[in-house]
Amino acid sequence: MNQTPLAASLLFAAAFATTQALGQAAFPPPPPKVSPAIGVIDMHTHTHPDVFGRNIDDIDLATLAKARGMRGFVIKNHISETASRAALTMHAVPGIEVWGGIVLNNAVGGINPTAVEWMHRFYGSRGKVVWLPTFESDKHVKTFGKPDAKGLVVAPNGQVTPEMEAILKIIARENLLLATGHVHPEEVVAVVKRGRELGVKNMIVTHGLTSVPGLSMAQAKEVTANGAVIEVCYLQFLAGPNAPLAFLTHWTQIGAKQVAQAVKELGAKSLVISSDLGQAGNMTHPDGLENAINAMKKEGISDADIDIMMRKNPARLLGLSS
Repeated sequence: MNQTPLAASLLFAAAFATTQALGQAAFPPPPPKVSPAIGVIDMHTHTHPDVFGRNIDDIDLATLAKARGMRGFVIKNHISETASRAALTMHAVPGIEVWGGIVLNNAVGGINPTAVEWMHRFYGSRGKVVWLPTFESDKHVKTFGKPDAKGLVVAPNGQVTPEMEAILKIIARENLLLATGHVHPEEVVAVVKRGRELGVKNMIVTHGLTSVPGLSMAQAKEVTANGAVIEVCYLQFLAGPNAPLAFLTHWTQIGAKQVAQAVKELGAKSLVISSDLGQAGNMTHPDGLENAINAMKKEGISDADIDIMMRKNPARLLGLSS
């Protein structure tokens, strides 16, 4: 079809304007032809329905993650099981893997073996992760509340409680994934050690290097020697005194530089990079994962190590082929 001089002029002007915009620092870059997060499994997502402010629900996240080419994600909720939600989400959005689990806060009875026993039996077999207490753990309430506050404990004085022991046996028997939540670093060490003794194959230390739990590098090396992996979340990239969201100013920033150092000291096979996103006012999970990848590459972390930390390690922990 022949173009009129006016039409040709308008097309040229539009193309020129686009070129000019893409070359300016004040505009975002064009979208990548293939998302850096393709094939990634996000081990730590927050979504609605929830009691805390969230920016997306389960089904919308599944739709967005699938569109970006992600392999899957894990739904975490601090007060209720998410195995049932994961099963329904996969029914609503075929073609992406979604898992759930349970966080052992007071809403489910705290350190409650019965709650774990029922969670993994939910229809769809999507209940995989058992998180130790989070905002009601003794470490969390002492760190962010009052020093004399008392919260839930799983291994006082380095000794795993009988209830925690029973839960570890269920996790081992059903090949579930232990996530250490927000407990004291000494408790993390004790639970991981006992978990290995009881045959727990898959263990992840929830955002292990930030304020809560706040593992030292020596403790990180100890738990990885016992078979656990250390999680680093993109949410902690955004934390610190200058964080854009008020609640993040209370957390220690752990960014791409710290990840690069952890790769050197622990090795990529001992690390997982998740998002921990979903908070109202924050970016979406796939955007965060893409930002994390770009930031890590700027720190010299190789594509091969990123592949291990964001695709292969999560797949292994969830019982998938890598």
